[in-house]
This record gives sequence, structure tokens and C-alpha cells, in this order.
Amino acid sequence: MNTVNTADARPVTAHIDIGRGPAVLLLHGTAPGTTAAANFEQLLPDLARHHRVIAFDLWGFGASGKPGGLAYGPQLWVEQAVTLLDELGIGEAVVLGNSMGARVALTMALQRPELVRGLILFSARLHPSRSRAQDLLRAYRPDRAAMAELLRECFATDPSTVTPEQVEQRYRDSAAPGAHEALQSLFAGLPDAGPGPSAAELRTLSAPALVMAGRDDRVVPFGDSVELAGLLPDADLHVFAGTGHWFLQERAAALTPLIRDFLARTA
Repeated sequence: MNTVNTADARPVTAHIDIGRGPAVLLLHGTAPGTTAAANFEQLLPDLARHHRVIAFDLWGFGASGKPGGLAYGPQLWVEQAVTLLDELGIGEAVVLGNSMGARVALTMALQRPELVRGLILFSARLHPSRSRAQDLLRAYRPDRAAMAELLRECFATDPSTVTPEQVEQRYRDSAAPGAHEALQSLFAGLPDAGPGPSAAELRTLSAPALVMAGRDDRVVPFGDSVELAGLLPDADLHVFAGTGHWFLQERAAALTPLIRDFLARTA
């Protein structure tokens, strides 16, 4: 993973840059221990066959900087994404966002539409919701047993598919210096950041979009994705039955052809 020192004394951005062709920018979610590499490992090899794929760790996650005092949230990460594209000389990209990454992608499309050739949105949240999964995410403190519970109860449709290696890696990333503090800062600041783009704003987005969700998602209700696809003027929608928030891992074989087709149509 490469690192970039962004302008104005911003933290380091650690990123993956592989493949050649039209650019695809990947934005991961914000669960404890999330990184770009772990979030998108099932997609990266296939996407890089015909595209230049940029996947970076959001500030506060993975190998990117995690200083105290930053207002961690969607607006900060839009600034990070725009700066990185500029550093890499990329003038436009299809932006793929997972969970919180989908909100970042939508915000970026509204603020900098000239940079966004298309949108691929996984498990996008439109409305606040409360569930046991949400409570576990907010209550998490770096601990191996707590991470195992989090992965089994929040993300995996079949808890038996969670491996000890996944638990250990996610735990280690969640326990990195500054990572837990950044996540708690995000949770504390989300009410002040507002609910995200409004319905009126979403209706103005002209970029083609591919919206996906797991029907059994315990973190973000799949109905938010259905509503989002109805608001975006040019959106396809795919809902995966028997699948939860972790459908990137559980349904990669089904979703990869859909992404490949979308990218071919927006190249």
C-alpha cells in the first residue's frame, strides 16, 4: 500500500493503486477495524483487469493517519478523496462506496460532479436507524472477543463463516493507535453532520448509478437502498436475498458481473 502526504499538513493517506484504464475509486465503510484492502479484497483483482483501481484507507482507519482533533466524517473524507485524485492526476472516476463510503460517494458527487463519472453504492443509509447491530458497533471497544461478536452478529449472514484470521486482523486494526478514538469521534459528530443528502439533492444527480443491498442487512435496512434507487434519476437496483451487510464477501460471484457490466457502460 502506497502513502501520500496530502496538502496543508493533512495526515498521510495510505492507498492501493493497481491496474490500467478508466479509474475506479473505492471508499470503504467505517466499522471497527475496516481497511480498504480487507473491504475490497474480493473485487480488486477482477476490477484491475481493465481499470485503474484506487482504494484508500479513510483518515482514522488502516494505515492512513489518525490524528486527534480532526472532524472525522463524510465531509473530511470527501476532501481526502478529492485531494488524492488530484495527487494522482485523475480527472474523473467511477466512485464505489460501501456503507458509510456510499454516503461519502454521494456527497462527493453533489459537491464535485465533474469528478464522478458514475456511482456504485453498497448498503447506503438514508435514514437513522437503531438495531442490536448498531448498538454493538457503537459500544465496541478493542477486544478480540468483542470483534468476533461484532463480525458474527452484525456482518456475516452465517456466523460460522467468520474465521479466526478475520477476527485477529480486524481486531489489530481496530486497536491501532488512534483508531478507536477516531471512530468514537465519528459517532459523536454524526448528529452534527446531519442526515446526509436530501431527497431533493439526490434527484439532481445525473451520474448513472448502480445500487446494491443485502435483504437481511442488520446494519443498514435494505429499504434505504430501494428508496435511494427511486430518487436517483439513472439508477439500477439489485437486492441480494439471504444476504446481510457483508455481501461483498458473501455474494462476490454474483455482484462482480453486475459491476463489470456497469463499468463497461460508463467507460
